[in-house]
Amino acid sequence: MGLKQYFTITAGILASALLFVPIMEVADSNDYNLLSTDPETGLYRYKPDSSFKTSGDCYENIVNVNNLGFHGEYVSQFKEKDVFRIIVIGSSYVSEIQVPVSEMFSTILEERLNAKPHKKYSYEVIPIAIGGQSRMLLDIFYYLKYGAPLKPDLVINIESDQELIDERNINTSVLDDRGNVVAITPKGDESSVVAVARSVSRHSKLLVNLYNRTLVFKSNLNSYLSEPFLTSASTISPTENQVAEIEFVQAEDELWRSKEKMLNIFADQVYKNEARFVYASWTGPWAATSTALEFPKHGSDIAERNGFPYVDLTPAFRKNETNSGKDGTYFCDIHWNTYGNEYIASTLYSYLISHSALLTSKSI
Repeated sequence: MGLKQYFTITAGILASALLFVPIMEVADSNDYNLLSTDPETGLYRYKPDSSFKTSGDCYENIVNVNNLGFHGEYVSQFKEKDVFRIIVIGSSYVSEIQVPVSEMFSTILEERLNAKPHKKYSYEVIPIAIGGQSRMLLDIFYYLKYGAPLKPDLVINIESDQELIDERNINTSVLDDRGNVVAITPKGDESSVVAVARSVSRHSKLLVNLYNRTLVFKSNLNSYLSEPFLTSASTISPTENQVAEIEFVQAEDELWRSKEKMLNIFADQVYKNEARFVYASWTGPWAATSTALEFPKHGSDIAERNGFPYVDLTPAFRKNETNSGKDGTYFCDIHWNTYGNEYIASTLYSYLISHSALLTSKSI
């Protein structure tokens, strides 16, 4: 290819991109100027007491942002004496902006708990989550900043396989040089240039669309790579294969050691507030078999060693899908649809009812 042809092709690509940006801004009906940043921690949340429209290829929803800055009902800062508060921490699966507040699993769970006969409390289930904040270290900060002041009785941290994938790609230290818990979030001390670039990217309809489609592509790719007919490994020599396997095992061990530290720190912070802690996980149908097995294997071991409960939400979720004949996730998106939210609420309700001590306040 000659130099002239190269420049012609490059100019064509740039011109197409420049033309596509304004088209996307007009064609995409979503709003992206939505987030505010806490000046002390750098944590994102939606603009409190606002609403915005979000849509994908197979869903459309109006997101109602409460006074805390999260998708959900208004939350009183004052807690009545007979109220039992459950805080749910996580990323986009907890935020669930794809469905109305009335169809979120947290709302459904709250309604079912309050429908219990002879209940001792009035239950509140409060989700604190923003999509894209997919690291447990950030879960801890969101809890400390927004959850702990609400005086919860129970804190449930839900992780998905997507967050596990993100943690593999991002190396975040849990402890500082002195061995103490880090004092600020990873984004709390970023430069002004990086902060501006991050803000621009979050408000660009083109970039956000590409990001969302990349998540779907990653999910489909993970599913494909987990198929048994994959043969690319046969081109690798036995020695190279063994070295790669050893490195992978070492990296996974370090990942789960780090996660155990974070879970321990998280649970300790919750206990200081005289609340109970539950670690929960969910794995999508696209996840590789090895990934799907990691949560129940490591999650249950970590929970047993550190004295807090663990629940794998996936088996009951799949059973509900099979029994109802209704998929729990969107075909165009990796998140739970209306049915999926019902399945998760049902699973959590059954778990909590069968572990009644979790629904008893520690302060009594």
